[in-house]
Amino acid sequence: MEKRALMNKRVFFALLCFSCLISAYAQTVPDYTRPDAIAKASPDSSENSIASLSDYFKANLTSPKELIRAFYYWTANEIAYDVENMFTFRSSDNPATVISETLQKRKAVCQGYAAVFHELCENAGIESYVVLGYTKQNGNVVNMNHAWVIARPDTGWYFFDPTWGSGFITNGQFTRKFTGEYFMIKPASFIKSHMPFDPLWQCLFYPFSSGDFYLGIPPKKESTKYFNYQDSIGFYNGLSKPEKQAAALRRIEGNGVVNNSVFEYQRYLKQNLEIDRINRLNEAQNELVNAFNRAVNNYNSAAFLFNDYINYWNRQFKPVRPDAEIRHMLDTCDFHLAQTRKILAEIHPKEETLIKNMEMLAKPVEDIQRQVDEQKIFVREYLGTSKNLRPTMFRKYTWLGVPVK
Repeated sequence: MEKRALMNKRVFFALLCFSCLISAYAQTVPDYTRPDAIAKASPDSSENSIASLSDYFKANLTSPKELIRAFYYWTANEIAYDVENMFTFRSSDNPATVISETLQKRKAVCQGYAAVFHELCENAGIESYVVLGYTKQNGNVVNMNHAWVIARPDTGWYFFDPTWGSGFITNGQFTRKFTGEYFMIKPASFIKSHMPFDPLWQCLFYPFSSGDFYLGIPPKKESTKYFNYQDSIGFYNGLSKPEKQAAALRRIEGNGVVNNSVFEYQRYLKQNLEIDRINRLNEAQNELVNAFNRAVNNYNSAAFLFNDYINYWNRQFKPVRPDAEIRHMLDTCDFHLAQTRKILAEIHPKEETLIKNMEMLAKPVEDIQRQVDEQKIFVREYLGTSKNLRPTMFRKYTWLGVPVK
C-alpha cells in the first residue's frame, strides 16, 4: 500500500497505490527481446533526465510499440518502490517535480512510476495520460487510490501499470520482480482490475458504473448510454484545467460515488474548482483596480499638462511658441481626460471602496475638463486675434487656473 498526495495550492488528495503481482490477463505475448535489451543496456549518462533517456531510446528504436515497451521495461526495472514513503503526503502535484525526484532517487510510489512512463511517451510523440482511480485484487475492491497510464502507440488505446509491473510488497519489503502482465492491456480486460475515477479513462463505449465494477459484471448495452470516449478525449484536450476538472466531476458524480476513494477525489476536484473560482474573482477585481489606476494616471497626466499650460498662460505665452503647439497643449489635456472618462465608464465594480474611489475621481475630472474647455475657447480667440493685440487678452491665473483679481 502507499499514500500519495496531489496538492493544488491548499488542496490535498491522498494517492495510495498497491503494488502486487496478479495473473489477470491471459494473452499472447509478442517478442519484446530487442526493446527489453535496449532498455536494460541504457547507459548511466542517459538516465539523468527524461529528454536524454528518451533520446537514447529513440536513437535505438523506431517502432512506437517497441519504444513504449522499452519505456515500460525501464520504468518497472529501474525504479524501486518507495516503501518508506507509501503513506507520505506530497506537497506538490507538479509532474516535473515528481519526475525529477523519481529519476534522482530511483524510488517512487505509483505517481512517480506513472509520471515517468507518461513523460517518456510524450517525448516520443506517443499520446498518453496519467489516470487516477482504484483497483480490485483477488476479486475484492481495494478502497485505496492508484495511478496508471493509458497510451495510444497505434490507432487504439492501451493500458499500462509499471508500478504493478515492477514487483510486490510482502511484510513491508519491496521485492523486485518484473512482469509484462500490465503492459499494453486492452480496455475491456484492464477494467476488470483498474477502475478510473473518471469514466472517460475507461476507454469503453459502454463504460462500467461504480456498481458494475464492484459486481464485476459488464454493463448491458441496452440499458447503458453509448459514450463516444474517442471524441470526448479530443474535446477534453481543448479544455482549460478548470474546465477539465469540472467535466470530470460531472462524470464521476454521474457514475456513482461508492467509496471513500471516489469521495475524496470528488472533494479534491470541488476544492480545486472553488479555489479557481476565488482566483478568478480576485483576478477580475485586480483587473478593475488596474483599470482604475490607469484612469488615475491619465487624470494626473491631464492635470500636470494643464498646470504646465497655465504657467505658460501666466507668462502671457512667452517665450513665443508656434500656434499649433499652443493648441496642442490643451488638446493633449483633453485626450487624457477623455481616456479617464472612457476607462471609468468601462469599469463596473461591486466592491464599495472602488466605487467610492471612482466617485471621488469623477468630480476633479469634471472640474479640470471645464477649465480646459474654457481655455480652448480662449486659445481659439487668441489665435484669431492679430499678434499685436494678443498681449491685451491676458489676465493673471494661479497654478490652479483661478483668475487673480
